[in-house]
Amino acid sequence: MRPIRRVLVVGAGTMGHGFAQILAMNGVDVFIVDQTETLLDRCRGWIKENLDYMCELGEANHEQVESTLNRLTCSTDMEACARKADYVLEAVFEDLDLKLKVFEKLGSYTERDVVLASNTSSYDINRLAAVTRYPERVIGTHWFHPPQITPCVEIIPADTTHEETVKAAVAFMERIGKVPTTCKSAPGFVGNRLQFALFSEALAMVDEGLATPQEIDRIVKTSFGFRLGAYGPFEICDQAGLDTYWAVFQYLYGELKTDHFRPPAILGKFMEQGHYGLKTGKGFYDYGEGAVETMKRQRDKRLYARLRLVRQETEPERNPEKT
Repeated sequence: MRPIRRVLVVGAGTMGHGFAQILAMNGVDVFIVDQTETLLDRCRGWIKENLDYMCELGEANHEQVESTLNRLTCSTDMEACARKADYVLEAVFEDLDLKLKVFEKLGSYTERDVVLASNTSSYDINRLAAVTRYPERVIGTHWFHPPQITPCVEIIPADTTHEETVKAAVAFMERIGKVPTTCKSAPGFVGNRLQFALFSEALAMVDEGLATPQEIDRIVKTSFGFRLGAYGPFEICDQAGLDTYWAVFQYLYGELKTDHFRPPAILGKFMEQGHYGLKTGKGFYDYGEGAVETMKRQRDKRLYARLRLVRQETEPERNPEKT
């Protein structure tokens, strides 16, 4: 794939303006395309507001604001911008028919060494590749809101996507400071499938009268959500003990009788093999000699850093007289 110096962002909305901002902040010249000048003016205004607030927070300076804005070119002419771009990031509304039409046009406007990436949060990348000239350069790059801040980008190849396209997309995301992780194309991919499973259960508990939305949010932020910034679910499971998780699954399934609490077969296999996670040296991860003490020190360092932030954020709630 060609070197990436100029990027076209198609769609100047909630996600598109964030894409343009982070790209321009990292030295990339950006074309932003949308249907009307009004939408483009709004986009540029949003980016300016974001940058000004970054200065207020000490995350940027006024020179960076100026250089970032100078790298942005707004236009209603998608074809003209696409023909100049080295990489295209589609960020239109989550409507499959609309995305298909956009990719069909982009495929005719660009050469085969230009990556065509979609920010779809759920649609099968194979559908987009199928309507595009040179489908081997089509890939999904699912960012998370707000995209100019949140590190993760899911990299989703279609069946026809060439390995060079994957490498180019991963390298480009790393270049602008993101944390790209490859996953297969499936409904919801990984991130949304996980977070919608959580939200579905949260809604069910509100519906049952078990807790209010405010109470559930408070519990999540100060319990497992507190740890999730430092460790993923498999790391947390290994630290707590797979045998503990196995016992909890058995109890929840026995009491609630819902399929998503049915004890997973993969955990049962670990039980049979005597692999309980960190405590036995093997679980979802393999741990070497001395890993228990090393992991404990690493865990405490990471979590105390997060605890300081939580205390700072909840200080007005705990001590209202200080506000």
